[in-house]
Amino acid sequence: MRRALAVVPLVACAVAMPSAAWAAPTTQVIQGDVLRLVSVADWDAAAGLLPGAPVQWDVAVSADAPDPGIVRIGVSARGNARLILDVALCTRPWDGATCPGGATTLRAGWSIPRDGGEVPLTEIADTETAHLRLAIALDPADGSGSTDVRVQAQGAGETVVVGPGGGLATTGPAPGTLWAVSAGAVLVAWGVVLSVVRRRRVGTDAGRGS
Repeated sequence: MRRALAVVPLVACAVAMPSAAWAAPTTQVIQGDVLRLVSVADWDAAAGLLPGAPVQWDVAVSADAPDPGIVRIGVSARGNARLILDVALCTRPWDGATCPGGATTLRAGWSIPRDGGEVPLTEIADTETAHLRLAIALDPADGSGSTDVRVQAQGAGETVVVGPGGGLATTGPAPGTLWAVSAGAVLVAWGVVLSVVRRRRVGTDAGRGS
């Protein structure tokens, strides 16, 4: 039996996300036995990230479970470069910069913790799809060093993780162990320039946006 999970309070919001770089996005699909993450972002734009000029990252989370259940969605980071995130949730696919029916703000102007621990964002029923939109920017106060950022979903005994260069679906290990085994990528910030180090991709479908 699945444990009940605390739901992070949500704030209704119909405001569009901050303007973010979105020129030539790449689509990555990470498919587990039950969970599916579809990640879309322009990681080439991330190579020139500057404070005040965030990169947009969309992650759609869905499930195909045999029994009713809950999917927990969170984000984690590890490193010493401070990053500022805005995170919004749409229950329908984003239409450009807006969410049909209004978005829910999960985080705004948030300095993400960098201790590697998962920070819960929200929960959905496994019959729903969460369309997350993250805007990631360097903190102008300190953009040096490096920081790993990942979005992860857990449900039905499975954990699926995605980062800028790919992702991993696994069953069994606790979420903390995924830092050692996942095939995600690293956001590396040197001064005020963010470069993306690409690693092995899992289930990647590279494409170019219009």
